[in-house]
Amino acid sequence: MSNLFNAIRSNVKYWWLYLVNGIIFLIAGFVVFSNPFSSYVLLSIFFAVTLFVSGFAEIIFAVSNRQHMYGWGWSLASGIIDLVVGLLLMIYPSVSMAVIPIFLGFWFLFRGISLIVFSIQLSMEKIPNWGWLLVGGIILIMLAVFILDNPALGVATILGIVAASFWMAGVLAIIFAFRLRHVKKEFKKLV
Repeated sequence: MSNLFNAIRSNVKYWWLYLVNGIIFLIAGFVVFSNPFSSYVLLSIFFAVTLFVSGFAEIIFAVSNRQHMYGWGWSLASGIIDLVVGLLLMIYPSVSMAVIPIFLGFWFLFRGISLIVFSIQLSMEKIPNWGWLLVGGIILIMLAVFILDNPALGVATILGIVAASFWMAGVLAIIFAFRLRHVKKEFKKLV
């Protein structure tokens, strides 16, 4: 039996943290989209706090499943990166306002890669609907490359892309959470 199969069978803990992360990302996208110009300072602060909280949640998920889940290191690495970047942005808000498009571009790039890795793991386990995470990861990488390639674009354009990227990351985190929950329920029925 594979490690992911054993993890699910051992009742994957804290699947709902991905759901919470997804909801936070959806809210972040709404905040950015509804106030594009006046929210640049707010975006800097909100993004820092969002990264810090989601990084902490993802570290808890990874550590609690380290003995049962293959590839738990990707979740841990993603959580540590989110936590450290969020902390740095909270400590230096003026710097974060100047370079937030670059930070966001790299963050969305890593998120996209993580989603692709998760989708490959799910496909190896023959879990249905894994393709949504793969497609979403690819789209997130494309948005990240666009952000990184055009940092001199106007603030409104960058903020619009950032809002769309937050929504994409949020929807994909929610899909991943419910896929974990669904598989967990299926194993409970078998036991």
